[in-house]
Amino acid sequence: MATQSNIMLNAKQAQNHVWRQRLDIGGVYLFLVVFSIFILIPFIWPVLSAFTDKPANVSSLYLYWPTGFTWQHFWDSIFGRGDALTLLRNSLVTTMSSVLLALLLCALGGYALSRATFRFKRGLMFAILLVQIIPGTATVLPFYLIMRELGLLNTLTGVVLGLTAGNIPFMIWVMKGFIDSVPLELEEAAWLDGATRFQTLSRIVFPLALPGVGAAAILSFNSAWSTFFLPLILLSDAKKFLMPLGLFRALIAYTNLDYGMLNAMALLYMLPSLLIFIFARQYLIKGTMAGAMAGQ
Repeated sequence: MATQSNIMLNAKQAQNHVWRQRLDIGGVYLFLVVFSIFILIPFIWPVLSAFTDKPANVSSLYLYWPTGFTWQHFWDSIFGRGDALTLLRNSLVTTMSSVLLALLLCALGGYALSRATFRFKRGLMFAILLVQIIPGTATVLPFYLIMRELGLLNTLTGVVLGLTAGNIPFMIWVMKGFIDSVPLELEEAAWLDGATRFQTLSRIVFPLALPGVGAAAILSFNSAWSTFFLPLILLSDAKKFLMPLGLFRALIAYTNLDYGMLNAMALLYMLPSLLIFIFARQYLIKGTMAGAMAGQ
């Protein structure tokens, strides 16, 4: 009898332990669901506001049950007062140009820092890193004066040069790290066959470092795409504004804010970064993993 009672007691304790585990897991999942809803609300509101009509007696500042689906907000943002097509064109031209220019310069600079040996090389690398950590506001006045002397104020060319200068310190470090991972013996074999430095860089080193190049390009694109302060300082013509400036102008130019149009413009502004991440995320993942392996 005592043995049977012990068995029943142990079974009951085991059952209680299982229920406690299930309650703990359920509590964790409940917390994650509530926390996820809290995090997603700022994303749900722009989508809801951009694609739907709100009731007449409800403020656009709050979540609401929509009365119907509409494309009018996107129409107003693209063909109406939002002028989103011009803003997107300016943003794409300046951002892509700055990323391509920075890639070209940093491929050469990263190769030189990786392969060459010279005095003060370590000091030069840390000086480049120091430039990266200097706040952008500290260099606004010198950069503005330089652009004024060059006659590049209120031009997209000036914005491209500014974005390129901002991308170079980060990108040159990334490029050097990935070029370091390419064996020098491959280049030496190509040199014996008569290849030049530029040929080995373009045909051997650069393709092998492509995951790092892709990761650096994606991160640099996102950094340049979201830049607000530099175009604000350099540009004064509304037809040359970038998308962040256009959103800012739409936000402060009207006393009666059209939140539906603003959220439609915000979704359009988010779309290029989202598409680039979706189609190029493999380079970002490979580049991150390759960089982690290279650092070991």
